[in-house]
Amino acid sequence: MKVTGIHHISTIVWHAQENIDFYAGVLGLKLIKKTLNFDDHQVYHLYFGNDDAQTGSAITFFPWPNTYKEGMVGDGQVGVTSYMIPVGSMDFWKDRFNNFGIKYNEITRFNDKFLQFVDPHGIKNELVETDFGPMNNFEFNGVTKDVAIKGFFGAVLYSSNVLGTKSFLLDDLKLKLVEENDLYIRFESDQELGRYVDLYKKSMGQSKMGAGSVHHIAFGVNETEIESWKTYFEEKGYHITGVKDRKFFKSIYFREPGGTIIELATNTPGFEQDSPYLEEPKLFMPPHFENLRSEVETKLMPLFIRPIKELRDYPYQNKEEYLIWKAHQELLEKINYYARESKVRKLSKEELSDREILRKKYLKNIRGTLENNLNSLSVEDENGNYVNLKKKEGIKND
Repeated sequence: MKVTGIHHISTIVWHAQENIDFYAGVLGLKLIKKTLNFDDHQVYHLYFGNDDAQTGSAITFFPWPNTYKEGMVGDGQVGVTSYMIPVGSMDFWKDRFNNFGIKYNEITRFNDKFLQFVDPHGIKNELVETDFGPMNNFEFNGVTKDVAIKGFFGAVLYSSNVLGTKSFLLDDLKLKLVEENDLYIRFESDQELGRYVDLYKKSMGQSKMGAGSVHHIAFGVNETEIESWKTYFEEKGYHITGVKDRKFFKSIYFREPGGTIIELATNTPGFEQDSPYLEEPKLFMPPHFENLRSEVETKLMPLFIRPIKELRDYPYQNKEEYLIWKAHQELLEKINYYARESKVRKLSKEELSDREILRKKYLKNIRGTLENNLNSLSVEDENGNYVNLKKKEGIKND
């Protein structure tokens, strides 16, 4: 038995809409599936990939609310996710990053030239030109098929036990060692997409799971062999989960000797693609959560796949906050409309009256937002306990 190559990589991030804006709007990847964390119905699980949702192209995200812990990248994690782009497309991506205000740097590893960048939530990525992999025919927001990301080139692993991780990749997963230098060891699979794993030989220090870090890397296996893989690693003393049905594939999870969470995922049945490609994609409910659909759709924020010209932060975390924000944006747009019109013509009495009503609503909304924010603030007292701020007695609202 041996793995076929990288199956998918899963990361933890913050705001779901900001995540979609970056990976769909900037990188031009296709949202394969909008679903839920199979272990937590209160959290989205978003899958992106190429047009055919091929194994070796799927990057997935768990977007947690802003109250979730922040991660720290270090030993026992995927440090960098590498994507392959067509030969001759690097200048396009440099120009695109410049237009979106995304910082990048260029490095060379094993004679491959990488364009490295970080997403808005701290995930480290890189692009590399290569002839490997089929063309990605999906086109979105200015990313055409001749420059589109094809899928994974590979991943860089940070390890707390380099020799143990090296042995695991060679002897257990049956990857091939193809190159080594003072800093890296490169391993190769037979699969074009998700072909390489580069093991960094130096320590990156302590890691912490949380937003801004990669949760796990998955390698593909044949569906008929998943139980055999489970038995194999159990006999070697690994702590293995049971075989989990993730609808699109079956999986087992464990940590390799260097600390990275490994998933072995079956290459079949694969993703059922939604059609047509919608601005507001449908929510796929894991079967065991289907009875909670009404509750979930009432609480989770709406998500949209829209062409964008710039990246932005969103101030809402759930559907209720989204609706308040949306109403506020619509109110502001009406006020701005009257401001523009007043510069080119005289507003009617009805329009002036409407503008005044809108302004009062706007100020009331601003005041309410500030009060809610102040009411949610807490401070640490002399005993180390966090307590909410309270309004001083005698102070009245206007």
